[in-house]
Amino acid sequence: MVMPECLPFLGWRYNSQKVNIEAVVAPPYDVVTEEEKVLYWKKSPYNIFHLELPESYQKAKLLLENWINSQILLKEPQPCLYFYELSFPKKEMMFSRKGWILLVKLHPFEEGVVLPHEKVFPKVTEDRFELLKATGFQFSQVFGLYEDPTLKTLSYNPTDLLYEVSYQEQTHRLYKVSDLEVIQEVVAYLKDQKIYIADGHHRYTTALRYKEYMENLLRKNNQKDYNYIAMYVCPIEEPNLLMLPTHRVYRLDDIEGFLKSLENFTEKIMSVEPINFSENLFKLKEREFGLCLKDKIMVFRIKDEVYERFKQKDPVLANLTLYNFLSLMEEAFQMDEEILKEKKQVRFLSKVEEVLKNLKPGDIGVIFPELSPLILKEVALQGKRMPHKSTFFYPKVLTGLVLNEVSGKNLDFNL
Repeated sequence: MVMPECLPFLGWRYNSQKVNIEAVVAPPYDVVTEEEKVLYWKKSPYNIFHLELPESYQKAKLLLENWINSQILLKEPQPCLYFYELSFPKKEMMFSRKGWILLVKLHPFEEGVVLPHEKVFPKVTEDRFELLKATGFQFSQVFGLYEDPTLKTLSYNPTDLLYEVSYQEQTHRLYKVSDLEVIQEVVAYLKDQKIYIADGHHRYTTALRYKEYMENLLRKNNQKDYNYIAMYVCPIEEPNLLMLPTHRVYRLDDIEGFLKSLENFTEKIMSVEPINFSENLFKLKEREFGLCLKDKIMVFRIKDEVYERFKQKDPVLANLTLYNFLSLMEEAFQMDEEILKEKKQVRFLSKVEEVLKNLKPGDIGVIFPELSPLILKEVALQGKRMPHKSTFFYPKVLTGLVLNEVSGKNLDFNL
């Protein structure tokens, strides 16, 4: 059986003598708006979004070359792993999530080594491919999960702190680990594990395409850097791994018609209970969703007989309230989320408060219950795909802490 091959690497990092690290890092490129992107550009002439979300691919290439030549970016002198600790608040308490940044050898999804759980969209991968082709660098990491029930791989206490970054009430600490014994232990453990993609399906798919492109350009060579992708990985059993749902706000052409249809169908497919705005929507249970209008909120629960019908259709995806909700919307109301996305009539939000705050007359907000990462594992193992924007892993891994070069150089170090 083919299993992951993981390696340390010669990361490129910002020179903390020349830049303020808090001004140059950013969230993942796919969670920011155009307006937010511009704000990050203005934060610093060296902000990572000048490379990750550039004005043009050619400009990103030239900027990258300039930053390397002027030592804004420095290459590690020896291969290493990076230990990444994130501290963050939730429900008035502080939590900490730990993981590793390292290289993972690329495998097509059909090999069952690195497993996806969401669909990818060609338009998105085309943009990422052109950027990768122009620069030869991966500016952010794919977020992966692996199994480690005893958390053995997190039992280290690294001391070589590179950065401590405050970001939106979170603290991100990045440590360099050069100890060969530790590297060998982590890499050896991961060699026996499958990796489940949490975030970054488009980046991973882009890297596969880029590998094929480079093989055609330079011929196939398993020792070249483009055979690998930089990933942030943490155990799926990590107690502070938060896999939140992604909520929706829909702008419907005929909201009155929708509400009338909803009333007609409710008795057949769902039970409904009105609640106050002050009540806690985080308490939603499996098979429940909150439907929010400007002036009221209702909690719907999918009836047993309807749920059983969905289970017969797909016993794995039926465990996802979002999947059941989208199926109901299409079946009962002929409401297709893909069409609404094309018409820019759906917004995806990670916080309940944001949904309630952003509701306008004519909008419908939909709140979903919290998810277990084990659902992701089950979906991935069964070769299924969750609906688009099903999950929101929190906190996000910052972009710009470590860059990975994939320009066709040899990885000539041995463990």
